Amino acid sequence: RIANPDLTWETSRQTDIGLDTRFFQSRLGFSFDWYEKLTLGWLVQPTGLGIWGTAAPYINGGTVENKGVEIGLGWNDQKGDWTYGVNLNLAHNKNEVTQINNKDGYILGPDKVLAENTRPVSRMEVGHPIGYFWAYKTEGVMQNAADVQAYLDKNCKGNAANSLQGSSIQPGDLKFVDVNGDGVINEDDKTEVGNPHPDITMGLSFNVGYKGFDLAVTTYGAFGQQNMRSYRKFTDGNVENYTSEVFEYWHGEGTSNRYPRLVPGNTGVNFQQISDIFVEDASYFRIQNVTLGYDFKNLWKNCPLPQLRLYVSAQNLFTFTGYKGMDPEIGTNDSYREDNPWARGIDLGSYPSPRTYMVGVNIKF
Repeated sequence: RIANPDLTWETSRQTDIGLDTRFFQSRLGFSFDWYEKLTLGWLVQPTGLGIWGTAAPYINGGTVENKGVEIGLGWNDQKGDWTYGVNLNLAHNKNEVTQINNKDGYILGPDKVLAENTRPVSRMEVGHPIGYFWAYKTEGVMQNAADVQAYLDKNCKGNAANSLQGSSIQPGDLKFVDVNGDGVINEDDKTEVGNPHPDITMGLSFNVGYKGFDLAVTTYGAFGQQNMRSYRKFTDGNVENYTSEVFEYWHGEGTSNRYPRLVPGNTGVNFQQISDIFVEDASYFRIQNVTLGYDFKNLWKNCPLPQLRLYVSAQNLFTFTGYKGMDPEIGTNDSYREDNPWARGIDLGSYPSPRTYMVGVNIKF
């Protein structure tokens, strides 16, 4: 890499106020935590020029602020031979970039992420969450010639040359929005179209036991985040349509007001110019684990072992989501490039979490 003699360690300053309580002989538990964390001199590697012949140097890119609350509530009790418990935790975190240490005031993520010849889609900028999705906004698909002219009059001063599609604009093309109102659609109109960070995360668990039997259910949810998804190399060829969603693309007036017409080869401006048509709500609620067990020591009173338990377990049993991709929880493999781990939430077809069934024995000596 190119060296940076001015590089310093990343530092952080955090304030945390918490409360942890127990009531009714410790059967009811309640916890509350408020925090504010400021990361200073954040280490980041910006995009470098290809003519350098090597990766760009790391820099102290700026300051990132995280504020949030965490709440926990639980009830655990025993009634005769029955034991049971319910535990809920909720967390909210607001992430915001408060300073960028360069003349541009922003740092872009890697390019060519969704496909070849596409611009970066992740960006960090003051006043926005880190790694927000930066792309064109759209307001539907042009359905007929009158619709095309109405779009040009509203966004392009009536001139097709001011549109992204140029003189080839026609029904089936996307209506890219003139965000800054200058009558020309260009990169200055790109804006925040999604946030890969959830507004709320939650965990909910149940457990019950009776005379050697035990059942435990663990769930997890994340809500308010978006993913940017693409399962096809749409600029490389006209036969690489990876899902049946292509049947939802515009193929005549009234057939679609979200996805544009298909075109052969790498001439499709509607897809090459990344927009909010790739952004989807990725909220989900997942049953992470269900375990049913029985301790045979309850039957075998003279058992010399403290525990002889047989159990069956199912992991990742079911996910409730409206997300159309394979898995709304993309995980840690969505960095696409090791040097840009902050550019998250892009789904390129990562292998989904498997559903796993297990049978096991717990033996204590």
